[in-house]
Amino acid sequence: MLTPHTIQQSEEVNAQLDIAERARLQQLESIVEQGLHTFYEVGKALEEIREQKLYRETHKNFEAYCHEKWGITKRRAYQFIDAAEIVENLCTNVHNSLVKEYQIRPLKGLPPEVQLEIWKEAVESSPNGMPTGSAVQRLVEQRFPSLGSGRTGKDGASELEKLRSDNQRLREQIRSQNRERDRRSAAVALELEQLRAENRQLKAELRQRDKDWEVRLAAERIKIRAEVREQMKAEYEGQINSLTQQLAEMTANYQAVLARLTALEAKGK
Repeated sequence: MLTPHTIQQSEEVNAQLDIAERARLQQLESIVEQGLHTFYEVGKALEEIREQKLYRETHKNFEAYCHEKWGITKRRAYQFIDAAEIVENLCTNVHNSLVKEYQIRPLKGLPPEVQLEIWKEAVESSPNGMPTGSAVQRLVEQRFPSLGSGRTGKDGASELEKLRSDNQRLREQIRSQNRERDRRSAAVALELEQLRAENRQLKAELRQRDKDWEVRLAAERIKIRAEVREQMKAEYEGQINSLTQQLAEMTANYQAVLARLTALEAKGK
């Protein structure tokens, strides 16, 4: 039977994000991707993703998003979120780039003013001003003895869970890097083979162009020779005709002179 909560959850699955939401999700995810050890920024990013349901386009709920996207449990995600809230409460007494999440984890659930008091005491009693998680835990147990037995076991279990989660995430990163390396190698090999094939084709085209040029050049030579012969033949025929005509004229003149001489000789007799 579908309950109103189930229907609402179903409607949120694959709900499209608008441009601003999608851009904000990318910004927040880049913060998480930079490293889960920077717990304050990660906690605030995860908190906003959860509160604004920016995961709804690809995942049905926040737990599935954390597991599939980052390889962490919902509990681990809430540890980051809770730790970020504690840091905000402690304010200037904590430098979030130096403090680890597990150091302030024992302060979870305590009133803000008590968190601040215990943290100040832990810092003052620490030789280097950076208390360990166990030192903070001891101060919490001293003030609240009833919380001691239960919190220590949970911390150990959380540490195991964190290590398992981190190891799983690292193994997945290695597999992902190997797959990406194989993909790039295959892409390079394919491109190299394509370039070799293209090189062979270009060389073949160049050789064919050389052959075509030689054939064309030979045809042009034959054509030029024929044209020269025709021009020379026409020129010589014109000269021969001109000389023949001149010879005919000279012959006619000679015959005319000869005829006059013959006539003169006949009168003299």
